[in-house]
Amino acid sequence: MGKVQLIHVGVSQIVGGSEFGLLVLSDMSETRQIAIVCDEHMEYEFGLRTDKKVNTERLLPEVLCSINPSMTSEHYEILFNSVVNGQYKALLVNKDDLSLTPMRASDAILLAYIAKLNIFMEENLFKRQSVVCGSTKNKLAVPINTLTLDMLQKALDKAIEDENYELASLLRDELKHRKTETE
Repeated sequence: MGKVQLIHVGVSQIVGGSEFGLLVLSDMSETRQIAIVCDEHMEYEFGLRTDKKVNTERLLPEVLCSINPSMTSEHYEILFNSVVNGQYKALLVNKDDLSLTPMRASDAILLAYIAKLNIFMEENLFKRQSVVCGSTKNKLAVPINTLTLDMLQKALDKAIEDENYELASLLRDELKHRKTETE
């Protein structure tokens, strides 16, 4: 299994979807990128850490990292290994004993950001999910299989309203596929 190392590029808001944001990651050469959907709370958490005016050293994630001296890239890394029901699956990998701890994707990225852990994605998954960086100015493509059911339904409603029937068909098919998987 090959893996691609990723770097955190930033946080982006979804236009018209204020309750969701995107955590943008790219490969080390910054030629391809992926976007991971996050909630507004996680957007806020990243905002706290990128605003140099706010002291975050007493916030829970920073405190937990500081009391665990082995929480470093020497001992841990983050690995994204699949997409299930519209969500990336992330694992905290203990490199000492090879134990795997499942995490919510956005929490894994926040932990990596705070503890300066390396982030990896399985190579085949990255090839399938990534898009060329900057391929469309001011827009970021998000693979349909990474949208939540709520987001898919809203996108379907919008596509129908805009009379974009090709997109509506794709969204409808993805919704049907997900409902079949859960049954």
